[in-house]
Amino acid sequence: MFQINHVTISVTNMKKSVNFYKKFGFKEYKSWKAQDESIEINMLKLGDMVLEIFCYQENKKLPETAKSTATDLPVIGTKHFALGVDEIEKAKSFVIENNIYENMEIKVGRLGKPYFFIHDPDGILIEIIENG
Repeated sequence: MFQINHVTISVTNMKKSVNFYKKFGFKEYKSWKAQDESIEINMLKLGDMVLEIFCYQENKKLPETAKSTATDLPVIGTKHFALGVDEIEKAKSFVIENNIYENMEIKVGRLGKPYFFIHDPDGILIEIIENG
């Protein structure tokens, strides 16, 4: 009956963020902009996943605690979203070769899945995790 519909993030620069997420295969789906340009919304799609991006002219920076799982996971609330891959090593190579992120370390999580984290242009955590 239920399924995930979308994930929403807020960013400081829409163009920069859209270009970042396009590197992972997201495609622009829908967009809207207020007449006074105070807010812009873009929806991107990757398979069945929809990423809704808000960009307010007046915004508040991401809290420092949200930039690391060590400081963010103990705080109540939504934490991050994850992109699944078939081979974690290939994903790491893709991220490095495309100058998306550096200095990530593949770890094996408590539930036995290999993963690593990157940040988007605003510091939002994105987990890259092996499917299966």
